[in-house]
Amino acid sequence: MKPILSARNMDYSKPTLFVISGPNGAGKSTQIQVMLPDDLKHINSFDRDKTRLEFGAILAGQGVSSKDITLRSTRMMEDRLYQEMKKAIGLKSHFVLETPLSHPDYWRYLDLFENMGYQMQLNYLCLDKVRYCVSRVDQRVKEGGHCVEPGTIKGVYQKNLEYINEYYKTFNIIELYDGMAIPTLLARMEHDQIVYADTLALKKEWIKKGLPHIAKKLFNYFGDQKD
Repeated sequence: MKPILSARNMDYSKPTLFVISGPNGAGKSTQIQVMLPDDLKHINSFDRDKTRLEFGAILAGQGVSSKDITLRSTRMMEDRLYQEMKKAIGLKSHFVLETPLSHPDYWRYLDLFENMGYQMQLNYLCLDKVRYCVSRVDQRVKEGGHCVEPGTIKGVYQKNLEYINEYYKTFNIIELYDGMAIPTLLARMEHDQIVYADTLALKKEWIKKGLPHIAKKLFNYFGDQKD
């Protein structure tokens, strides 16, 4: 496997939104620091799932019924996230957002930063098959982590790719990572141009079928490399 490359032409002296995304179970929370530029690994990310669980535990301690905890803890998490984003924007500081991009509401988070002139970088970590995501989530639950239903996992897996394929030009930088073992950089795109790619990228169905616009650029990139 090729090593993960450091960021190249992005000027991180400018305020940047790092979006760490991927399907449930891909390993985003575990591997998030690996996918940040070396000089920015000290930046904390906002973990939506972890924050929701923390609020859920508080509500449970207050005697809130289990059927109400999910909705209320989600609202509390979203309020906290919005406060943290507005604080970062006010300070013009970098922000790391770990989130799926499988619903329009999540893209509104990105709009807050883009409208304020932030650079936008997407680091996307994915597994080869939905069933691998389901298996990892099952293992996470056994270890005390939160559960996500298989149907939800499948929907997030597919919709993430659909939205990114349609709106990939939102991002100045896109890095695609294989999460089957250790996170391995498959491709890096800067300002709509492929600047690095591993041939393994062409073997990934989630790229070829889920991200056809980027896949076409990858095929062209390797074609140019042969010339």
